[in-house]
Amino acid sequence: MTGISQWARHWARFGAERPALLADAGGRTWGELERGCAEVAAGFHAVGVRHGDRVGGLMRNAPEHFEVVLACARIGAVFVPLNPLLTAGELRDVAGDADLAAVVTDTAFLGVLGVLEELVGAERVFFVGEVPELARGFDELRGHGRLERDLDVSPEDPLMICYTSGTTGRAKGAVLTHANMEGVAASAIAVDALGYADRAVVTVPLAFTGAGVSFAIPFLRCGGSILVRDGFDPARLLDDIEHHGVSFVGVVPVILERLAAEPGFADRDLSGLRVAKAGGAAVPEHLLRLYHDRGVGLVNAYGLTEGSGLNLELQAHEALRRLGSVGQPLWGQEARVVGADGRDCAPGEPGELLLGGTCVLKEYWRNPAATADTIRDGWLHTGDLATVDEDGYFRIVDRSKDMIISGGLNVYPAEVESALASHPDVVEVAVVGVPDERWGETPVACVVSANPDLGLADLTSHVEASLATYKRPTRLELRHEPLPRGMSGKILKRELRAELVDREPSADAAVLS
Repeated sequence: MTGISQWARHWARFGAERPALLADAGGRTWGELERGCAEVAAGFHAVGVRHGDRVGGLMRNAPEHFEVVLACARIGAVFVPLNPLLTAGELRDVAGDADLAAVVTDTAFLGVLGVLEELVGAERVFFVGEVPELARGFDELRGHGRLERDLDVSPEDPLMICYTSGTTGRAKGAVLTHANMEGVAASAIAVDALGYADRAVVTVPLAFTGAGVSFAIPFLRCGGSILVRDGFDPARLLDDIEHHGVSFVGVVPVILERLAAEPGFADRDLSGLRVAKAGGAAVPEHLLRLYHDRGVGLVNAYGLTEGSGLNLELQAHEALRRLGSVGQPLWGQEARVVGADGRDCAPGEPGELLLGGTCVLKEYWRNPAATADTIRDGWLHTGDLATVDEDGYFRIVDRSKDMIISGGLNVYPAEVESALASHPDVVEVAVVGVPDERWGETPVACVVSANPDLGLADLTSHVEASLATYKRPTRLELRHEPLPRGMSGKILKRELRAELVDREPSADAAVLS
């Protein structure tokens, strides 16, 4: 097999000294990445990690992340990225469910490592960078020679178990295979025309599927290079674009907002930025136009963990012409919109988005009931509500669980949020439904604004022409702090909803009588 485990070996033959990974603490050329992959693979095998065993990764962004993934691929082990935001209890649940055989981590997580040591044993926990007293260093894995060939690995073998964020309840482990890695790489390379001259920068945790799979994996496949950053800083990201040859970024829209708000943004040279891909939420029109005016076309993409993180994409030249669309299915993928009765919806009719093709997960880890509920007749049921137009372009209406039924009418928060976000005083917005004696549910707008005098009447006036009366929020909650977000950057609506239900309107709230 010449899959992901051999990608570094391939590119090392075509340019061992070309940069594969760049980082403040030391990067890797393609030759060094291949050598590291081979050494770590031999090291894992020497300490007893075998085909099918799970290896957890709980670390800050670092080049070693890629060595671990590629080493697991070479020996047939399964990499389990662990969310760095998890509490000790949540970590115990996820790591216990995965039944980890080893863990790679760093000293940033000493406060929660006790639960992992209980599960796998301290002798199977390896530290990147600084090594605590009596602990084992990651470099110990490098002293067992090199494993340069795969150990009986097939395309349908699992390579990663990516746990869903858990924003709707207990996390489930999406099993992604070697073939899924090939699929998402082919999709991204084709639609974004990626090549070995491209350079990307990753700032969000690589434990997130959107960063560690759909963003990073295509670059390993195409032979480009990745600038590895631990955390997002708007000034530094602009420096990376302007001075470090970054031609590709993948972000959530709120990051684009923060970049645009950075002092001196208007004077920055962004001409080298070839692709700016936004996902996780709809990109507001004002952002599209702002970046378009700076010569940067924004690509709007849609993906979910169960689909390897990238499934639909709208290219930059169509962004303003097809506002709100997430485009079409990518290479090797399929999509359709179906009603509750299973029939294909007519153009413009909302229904559930179904995905098929090379990027769909194999199963949920040790959860056949969830697998059977999610994958039916070969189609991944996303739980997202969407429409498709006559030309085959898809638009995400909302998550089915977030839909508000007010007075028997369906209210899609994403539509309301899009209308509210165009108000100049709205920095962030989320719309959630709360119980209402008269209507059953009513929409509440949670807004972050620099204007302390922003009122519900201001927003209502702003959306009169675009939203029917029943869709307009009946209550405004002004917030001084940013909206709560998960690791992927998505707003945690479950937290907002619980907060609103549990208390009376805040002092800053406005309520429509």
